[in-house]
Amino acid sequence: MYRAINKENPQAIIDFEEMPDQFLFIEIDREMVTDLNLNVRSPHRHSYQEIIWVRQGAAVHLLDGDVVEYPSQTLLIVPKGRVHRFAPTPDCLGCAIRFKEEFLPHRSHLLFSQFTGHTALHLDAEQSACIETYLSLLSSESRLSDPYQLHALQYLFGAFITKLEEIRLQSSEMIPHDFTRTLCIWDRLNTLIEQKFKTEHAVSFYAAELGLSQRKLGDVVKLYTGKYVSDVIDDRLIAEAKRLLIFSSLTIKEIAFELGFEEHSYFTKVFKKLTGKTPSDFKPISTSA
Repeated sequence: MYRAINKENPQAIIDFEEMPDQFLFIEIDREMVTDLNLNVRSPHRHSYQEIIWVRQGAAVHLLDGDVVEYPSQTLLIVPKGRVHRFAPTPDCLGCAIRFKEEFLPHRSHLLFSQFTGHTALHLDAEQSACIETYLSLLSSESRLSDPYQLHALQYLFGAFITKLEEIRLQSSEMIPHDFTRTLCIWDRLNTLIEQKFKTEHAVSFYAAELGLSQRKLGDVVKLYTGKYVSDVIDDRLIAEAKRLLIFSSLTIKEIAFELGFEEHSYFTKVFKKLTGKTPSDFKPISTSA
């Protein structure tokens, strides 16, 4: 169970999977950490977006089969639908924010991407102090807000997301000019890959649909991810493959067909190349990692 801030009953205990409102602020305290470590859950997926702040201690985070340990002063971004599990150390403290997409004043493909691996922002002292200020305000506002009058909370949260985007851009060493000029392309590519990744695997298709040369599209993707366009497409395919292996009863052959591979042997080859494991090896490991 999570102890969460509920506007009608601040002391209420809210079930792990429950999302009663468009926005939920959760304090990660000693009691919750103890409960999470005593009742270890299998990797799971949410129908909402989540941001987790590791203020103290550390946490092991599994995201789509990849496991990374993060120290204190780290923000974890968990896009909806991705397979994840959060395992805090006994001394971990922090908070989490869950929200539905419609609550955010503007979309953020920069943070909530389906195919860029772990999005974790490790903050310096100045950045941490700034984020703590936002979190304190969000905590207070979420307690005070009328469920039917959430404009102040909504726009405060939008400012918080904008700050996180700014921090991520700083960490990527992008300059404002690059960001302004390329964000629309990056946003459209995200949307297009999400619509077509199961049937279209070629870089040429996405470049043509966006009216760009493959080189120009490659420059934009390199700017935001440090990867090639083909890597980003493969990342989305493999993320979906991992989710289907964990959550569906489909055979490997059926998953390969679902993801647009004519031969399941080629799918197995690609999966092993990108993950180091065959699909048949992945499922028992991923559910117990």
